[in-house]
Amino acid sequence: MAYVFVLWSDGFDEKVASIFVTELRDAGLLVKMVGLTTQHTSGFHGLVLVPDLTLDQALPLAPSTLCLIIPSISRWSNRLNNDPRVFRFIEQAHLNQAIFVVGQQDAMSQVDLKWPMLIGENIVVYPDDEYIITFARRLARRLSKMIS
Repeated sequence: MAYVFVLWSDGFDEKVASIFVTELRDAGLLVKMVGLTTQHTSGFHGLVLVPDLTLDQALPLAPSTLCLIIPSISRWSNRLNNDPRVFRFIEQAHLNQAIFVVGQQDAMSQVDLKWPMLIGENIVVYPDDEYIITFARRLARRLSKMIS
């Protein structure tokens, strides 16, 4: 099985997370939202989302990662960089040649600094709000082709 994981933590962008989860599931992909904590977590705009799995539950599935999405606003790097489980998860996803989808151009430099094993062609920056649905649909088609 090939999984698409959407990391979820407090302050992340619930709009972006919801769009990716909805569009990718509509395309028939196996999508799981992974919470860094076991709690119901509020996004940047105050909407509480409940993850499908905790990070501890998702770690054994990490070698089957097709795509990892990080729907962050701006402070995501501290939350992710300070959790060694995230490093293990990303490392396992990388070994499976997963695609990493991140927000904001400056987030890419943070990813490169913390996780130098990731190479540029595996990292995709999602666009601003007005184009996110189109981007998510294109990503769904791309991922669907990869598993068929």
